[in-house]
Amino acid sequence: MIRWLRPTDSRPDLQALGCIGPAWDQPHLLTWGQTSFSQRMPTAVLDPVGPVQPLPPGPSLAFDRLRFHDPLLDRSIDAQTFLDRRLFNDGLLVMHRGRVVHERYRNGLTSSDLHVVHSVSKTLTTMMVGIAVGEGRLDPMAPVAHCVPALAALPAWSTVKLQHVLDMASGIDCDEDYRVPDSMYWRYARSVGYAGGGEQAEGALAFLLANLTRSSEPPGTRFNYASYLTNLLPLALEHSYGQPALELYASRLFGRIGAEQRCEINVDSQRLPIVEGQVNLTLRDLARWASLYLHEGRSLAGEALVPPAWIEATLAATPARLAAFTASDASQRFPRGHYANQCWVVDAQRRRLAMLGIHGQFAYLDLPAQLMIVGLGSFPVQVAPLMTASLQQLWAVVSAEVGAG
Repeated sequence: MIRWLRPTDSRPDLQALGCIGPAWDQPHLLTWGQTSFSQRMPTAVLDPVGPVQPLPPGPSLAFDRLRFHDPLLDRSIDAQTFLDRRLFNDGLLVMHRGRVVHERYRNGLTSSDLHVVHSVSKTLTTMMVGIAVGEGRLDPMAPVAHCVPALAALPAWSTVKLQHVLDMASGIDCDEDYRVPDSMYWRYARSVGYAGGGEQAEGALAFLLANLTRSSEPPGTRFNYASYLTNLLPLALEHSYGQPALELYASRLFGRIGAEQRCEINVDSQRLPIVEGQVNLTLRDLARWASLYLHEGRSLAGEALVPPAWIEATLAATPARLAAFTASDASQRFPRGHYANQCWVVDAQRRRLAMLGIHGQFAYLDLPAQLMIVGLGSFPVQVAPLMTASLQQLWAVVSAEVGAG
């Protein structure tokens, strides 16, 4: 059952500190901004179901003794400085072979606090698409307009398949630029109510139908990261199952991972779940959900949830995916990888995946090594080469320390 929260100004005293809606992502306010979206946007609450699935402890990782190469100063620095001043990390959890070997919180965050995971949401919620594909409810090679009928009125979408949307290679003319205040992204953000006022805003689908109307290239030609596309997926799920996508996320995914705390998913004015970035979880529940990809689609309790074939399809470095990814700037960040099913494949040959979100949210998974590193962060800007380089350094050092490098 879904509970609903209306936006509320629950801390009037925060206004004196400058904590008002549009300022949520200012660097000095991110601690508040990323843990308070239910105060600004309508919110669906998914409560935990059944017994909590333990995260068993393992041999402690001597994290404080680790040294990291600082990409900024080109020298070795200590772990605490690296996490505090290069990644601006709020919480870090490492699981190896099914056991927690490190868990720590920073910047005022605690283990019971919900934190928005931004675009990590894409991979988490798209697992439900994998379930739908496995059950024959959705066909990735079908035109996306077949399962989102509103797109049928736009000729540019006539040749776009669901798989093109899943792989961010739609060929639709759009961009995602966080640096320009009046860019398409920030106009979208206002339309779904990121800064408040969402109950009066037009909503995600209306924004897409008004702004993503032209083709820039044939579908499948080039990877072009565009968060707007992800919000089509819950509409496709609703069309195929005949029930709200939020109910599917609750009953088929979140309700079966043995969560400790509730999950909050922010919605727009039409109650469409904004799954491109607005899932809010504790660090420990993020680990439980992300670990489905580490265990062939099974929960920590051993229940089969996501079809293994979906995970294998995500890892598949097909020529078309590789060509589309190589045609984009993203290939410079992950030269051995690609993007598929709303997931970053860091190294297809070594079976390493990452779920990534702005401001330093991530879940890194090395499948053969049974290693998962999950983190929440407040990096001062949305994306930056320094953040990406620091994340890769973190993954490499921790992997080497546990013998998975």
